[in-house]
Amino acid sequence: DDWMCSEFHEPASESDIAAFERENGIVIPQSYKDFLVLSDGGELFGAVGNVWLYGVKATRFKIGDDFSDGMVPKDFLILGFHDSQHICFMPERNKFLFYEYETPDEIESECLWFDSFYDVMEYLIDVRTG
Repeated sequence: DDWMCSEFHEPASESDIAAFERENGIVIPQSYKDFLVLSDGGELFGAVGNVWLYGVKATRFKIGDDFSDGMVPKDFLILGFHDSQHICFMPERNKFLFYEYETPDEIESECLWFDSFYDVMEYLIDVRTG
């Protein structure tokens, strides 16, 4: 059965990533770049997953796409979504987080925080398969 099937996109090259950063004036964190050279985004865990990871060449969702019409703080780099939460990177803290429209006062206590994208993936795998 493919109800838990994940679909990964073709890898991005380092030059694709560098061009995207240059054209968009952003810096993608290294642990996410490591993922992009394996898969330029994807959809995880099939029908029960509702997890999208954004890429630099993707036709459906690209890094930075904000489906909230600007509700995500401008200093967060949007890398995907998990259920109704944005998967983001906050350069100021060099941390990843799941953001779901918390107020600035709530972000620290209400968001899930991660040190690297590897930790994000480990969490998603645990939540969806555990």
